[in-house]
Amino acid sequence: MGRILYKKDIEEILWGATFLGAGGGGSLKFGIDMLGQLVSDGVDIQLELISIDELEKNDYSAMVAGLGSPVKFLGGSFGPDAVYAFKAFQKAFDAEGKQVKYIYSGEMGGLNTFVPMLVSILSDKDTAKRTKLVDADGNGRAVPELNTSLNSVRGFPPYPIGLGNGIGDMIIAYPVDDKSAEVIARQLCMAYDMKIGFSTWGMSRDELRDNTAVGCVSYAQDIGKAILAAKESGNDAYEELTKVMTIRKLCTGVIENIEIKAEGGFDYGITTIKADDGKIFYIDVKNENLIVRDDEGRTIITAPELICMLDADDYTPLTNADTKNGMRIFVGLSPAHPFWWTEDKKAYTCWTHLLNSVGYSGEFVRY
Repeated sequence: MGRILYKKDIEEILWGATFLGAGGGGSLKFGIDMLGQLVSDGVDIQLELISIDELEKNDYSAMVAGLGSPVKFLGGSFGPDAVYAFKAFQKAFDAEGKQVKYIYSGEMGGLNTFVPMLVSILSDKDTAKRTKLVDADGNGRAVPELNTSLNSVRGFPPYPIGLGNGIGDMIIAYPVDDKSAEVIARQLCMAYDMKIGFSTWGMSRDELRDNTAVGCVSYAQDIGKAILAAKESGNDAYEELTKVMTIRKLCTGVIENIEIKAEGGFDYGITTIKADDGKIFYIDVKNENLIVRDDEGRTIITAPELICMLDADDYTPLTNADTKNGMRIFVGLSPAHPFWWTEDKKAYTCWTHLLNSVGYSGEFVRY
């Protein structure tokens, strides 16, 4: 049997998932606000999280997420969109003779780690009949594009895809590749007032085990508990985090400058941080944090390794949509899931064009 997640569990998961989002994946506020709306609506907040070992060999699970403008996810209006997207994907897989019974998250973050939990909660008023969430994540971090998803680069293109909106429209598409999938999803997203549910990557038990970040939801909860424990006690967050994850401290300091430009649906920029010891660090951003450099021009680490941020004053995990000039932050570095680095698939190379897009053409720098 799996374990039941209640409101407190979900909150802990979202705190940890936002930290693991490494600058992307949606602000913590999105998931917390949507959860709060469910509580206000009188919905019974519980769902079952099951381990990969509880699946049978031919059990299929699908990723479900939200796509669109961050503003449109505020206020708790998103939810049915993702439910209908999942139903659309189920219909597409049914046509192939495959039954999708379970869901999993596509990336770590305050929004997209919550979306499959939201789908589970909304799937049935009877808590015993709700769609179960598999303890796995498609990436173990947030990613900016479908073609930078671990699923895709390890041989599982987003095909077919299910899309849905809040009034019950369900769309099934069969893109020729991940680039086409992104175009289709984003065009429909614009047509539906900049928010849409998105479901794809139907994978069997063994496919999930061999290609995704298994156990990542529980891992996120452990991290969330550590951050919240530090927040409650006033202890050093870094010390608490070292108890539950592999992490090293880059710095604690003040954001001196944020340069951001919007281009092609992405936020590009550089965050400049002056550490408490006077050192200067630069974080290159394309939605997610991509590179850390020091004031001597040395590259300290690159994606897909994780560059994670906390508000140093209130311990809130931060995305690049949350950071502001003058904010004191803690920056921690952590290794990406090992599947990113296996030489059989060379999944890490899918980040090359992203690093190039911010002017970096050097080697990948690992944790």
